[in-house]
Amino acid sequence: MKRTKRPTPKPKAKQPSKASLGMSLEELRDLEQKAMRLEKLARLLLNTPQQAFYLYDYSKQAFVLGHEHVSGLYGYKAGEIEKRKGGWFGIIHPDDLAEFKEAHRLVMESGSDEVQTMRLRVLRKSGGHEWIQAHMRPFERDAKGKVVSEAGMVIITTPLVETERALRETEARCHSLFQSNAAGVLVFDAKFQIVDANPAACGMLGYDKKALLRLGVLDLTLPGNRSEMRGLLRTMKNGSKPSRCLDSTLERQNGKKLDVLAAPACLRDEKGGFMQGMLILMDVTERQRELAEMKREADLNKVLVDHAPVCIGLLAPDGTVLRVNTATEKLFGYTQKEVQGSKVWSHPVLSPGEVEASKRRIEALASGTGRMSLTLAMNTRSGEVRHVATEHTAVKKPEGGVDFIITTGVDITEQRKLEAEVIRVAEQEHIRIGHDLHDGVGQTLTGICSLVEALMERLGGDEHKDARRIHELVKTAIAETRRLSHGLSPAAVKNRGLAGGLMLIAETVRENFRRECVCHIDDPAPAVGQEAEIHLFRIAQEAVNNAIRHGGAGKIHLSLRRKSPTEGVLEIRDNGRGFPGGKVPTKNEGIGLRVMEHRAHLINGHLKILAHKGKGVRVLCHFSPSDA
Repeated sequence: MKRTKRPTPKPKAKQPSKASLGMSLEELRDLEQKAMRLEKLARLLLNTPQQAFYLYDYSKQAFVLGHEHVSGLYGYKAGEIEKRKGGWFGIIHPDDLAEFKEAHRLVMESGSDEVQTMRLRVLRKSGGHEWIQAHMRPFERDAKGKVVSEAGMVIITTPLVETERALRETEARCHSLFQSNAAGVLVFDAKFQIVDANPAACGMLGYDKKALLRLGVLDLTLPGNRSEMRGLLRTMKNGSKPSRCLDSTLERQNGKKLDVLAAPACLRDEKGGFMQGMLILMDVTERQRELAEMKREADLNKVLVDHAPVCIGLLAPDGTVLRVNTATEKLFGYTQKEVQGSKVWSHPVLSPGEVEASKRRIEALASGTGRMSLTLAMNTRSGEVRHVATEHTAVKKPEGGVDFIITTGVDITEQRKLEAEVIRVAEQEHIRIGHDLHDGVGQTLTGICSLVEALMERLGGDEHKDARRIHELVKTAIAETRRLSHGLSPAAVKNRGLAGGLMLIAETVRENFRRECVCHIDDPAPAVGQEAEIHLFRIAQEAVNNAIRHGGAGKIHLSLRRKSPTEGVLEIRDNGRGFPGGKVPTKNEGIGLRVMEHRAHLINGHLKILAHKGKGVRVLCHFSPSDA
């Protein structure tokens, strides 16, 4: 076996002793811990969002620390900014470049280690500029004092700048609002002393600002209003409940009163404590004066309405009674409290047959019909029937739609009685004149006719012809007198009834006026009393005479029919010229029309006249049959 030589082991290197390091092991460990903490702090600072730390070595023209982080604040990668035109100076906003270069020059040349701070805008890679706060200072110098490296910190301040700008704009708006506000504004402290006032407040109160700032809010308030004002100010200060606007009266410097509406506002600290209060004052002196005038006018109107002899009622669009005046209460016997809130047709003032008609009228008015006029037979609480001429007017809202309905009524019962008496007397006078014509003039003419006949027998030649002509004229006069006496006397109606009287009118028109006249009577005809027959006969007579004399009608149609079990209709229509312009005259323009309407009212009927230019006239009289 070959023997090998074992290598001689190398001597171990000597470990340095504690003495050779110049510090103990504990000191080394302490130093290592400090280094670790510094490294951790550096990493923390380098990775803090929206800010970056850097260290730049001018001798190497390179970042020692923070290159990537600083570039990343603006959206660039490390090295991209250096490749741009102008490098780092190229991303500075042109308006900030000169100031930035000056700050950089001071860092490099001033010989001071002071921190240079400035706010500037830097171009983002994605476009637009970012506001930053830059802090720079020398970090190391060479033996000659030349700056070798620079340390700095950059913080993104765009949100802060935008917030500051918004705050400045808000302050400017608030200041403008305060100074230019048409409303007066008083600012006061916790003792209610005025600390600021805008020009409008000074103008309202007649003080200059210096004089106003020496006063308190309560000094300006009239004694009678101070208690309410003090309560409002204390509520604002304590914040115990929401402050409300207050109508108050202040005193101007010249001693005159100033009516204001005071709106409160408070400025509080973070804990909700009172800092300052504001009163925004609106001058309502003119409004108060107008309100006082309106109140006085309303009071006067109330007096006029309540003391007017005319019945006045205020209705909602659905027919609910809102208010009635004193005259209405006296006429019908129902008080305001009894009828208020109920439908107008729910009370027995209207006859059962009139209830549905009343509902239809209210619906028509509520849907836009402006005005209606009609005469109604209405019942009082005591059971008495009163004839009332009513007027219904729909009052519209400014934006459209009916707001309420005003109903007025005049009691014409006594007038109706007088009208009935006048017509009765006139009817009697017609009968007397008719009898006189028949028994007096008619008999005289008959005697003359007999004498002429005798004379004709004794005469010959031309005298005989003249006598015959006279005889014909006298016979014509006798016929005309007979027609007049029959027309003035209601004997035709009394003897023949209404239907026979109407047929007699048609026959007379055909024979005497040579006009076409047709008469249609329902079978059975609606029955009426003798007095109503006379009035309906006279209405038909007047309508036919008007058609012939004024309308030049060539054809006339009379009809008497039953519209329903409770309603009959007399109708006279013609094909004449109608009324001028196609407009029916008012009641005051024709006595014949008024008499016809009065006659219709006397039998509790309703007269309606319809006309179209060149298309004749229709006269309709609606009445209640006696057998209904």
